[in-house]
Amino acid sequence: MSSSFQELFHFHPGVEMIYIHEGVGRIIIEHRIFEIKPGALLFIKPFQPHYLQMNIGPEQPYVRSLIKYEPHYLSAYLKMFPTICKFHNDLWKDPSILQVQQLPHSAQLERFLKESYERRRSYPLPDRMEGKALFLVSLFHYLQPLWENSEPSKHSSHTFSPVVVQIMNWIDENYFNEFQLESLSQAVHLSPNHVSFLFHKVTGKTITEFLTVRRLKQACLLLKTTTQTVQEIGQQSGWPNFAYFCQVFKKHIGMTPKQYRYQ
Repeated sequence: MSSSFQELFHFHPGVEMIYIHEGVGRIIIEHRIFEIKPGALLFIKPFQPHYLQMNIGPEQPYVRSLIKYEPHYLSAYLKMFPTICKFHNDLWKDPSILQVQQLPHSAQLERFLKESYERRRSYPLPDRMEGKALFLVSLFHYLQPLWENSEPSKHSSHTFSPVVVQIMNWIDENYFNEFQLESLSQAVHLSPNHVSFLFHKVTGKTITEFLTVRRLKQACLLLKTTTQTVQEIGQQSGWPNFAYFCQVFKKHIGMTPKQYRYQ
C-alpha cells in the first residue's frame, strides 16, 4: 500500500492497477475524466498517458494498493483459463471497455489483497515470481464477474470540453513536428493565451507537459518495438536535437534511451 504519490502526466510500459482504499479525486485517462473514491479500481493500459489528481489533506489521506505487471508475462499463465484470459485481453486491448470501476463488497476485496500480499511475502525469494502470477490469476478470477456484471454510473466519467479534446487530438496528430502554439490556436479558432488558459484550467497541466508525455510515449514504443537508432527515434518523436532528446528522456523516464531499450 502507498500513502504518497506525485501528480503528473505519465505512462508505464506495463499494466498498472490501482485500488483506492482511502481518498477522493479524479483520474484523467486519454481524453476522459473519472471521478474516484474509496472502492474504485483503476486499470491503466500499457503506454497509456494518465494523470491522477487526489484531494489530499490532514483529514483526507490517500491510501492505495498498486499492482504493476507485464501483460505478456501474465498471458502465458492464463492459457489454461480461457474465460479469464478473454476477460484480461478485453481489459488490456479493447478500447471501449470501462477502465474504472466502483466495486461492490470492497471489504472482501481489501481482505483478499491483504491476505495475498502476506502470503507472497512468506514465499522463498526464488518462488515470488510464481506467487505473483498465481495472485494475478486469482485476482482476475475474482474481478471478472464483478467487472462484467457492473452497472457503471452515468456520471462515473465524462469527456473534456470539446475544445480541450480538439487540443489533445491536434497534439496526437502533430507531436512529431516542431510545436507552434499559433498553429494550434488557429486549428481550434481561439487565441494562443485562451488555448493555454483553457487547457490548464480543465486538466491542471500545461500543453507543453502533455506534449512531452505524448512524445515520450512514442519514443518508448519505438525503442521497444523497432531497431531504429536512438537518434532516429528522437527525430520521429519530435526531438530533432539528439542531445536534448536524451536529456528530456532521462529526466522523465529515469534512464537513457539506450538503457530503456535494453532493460
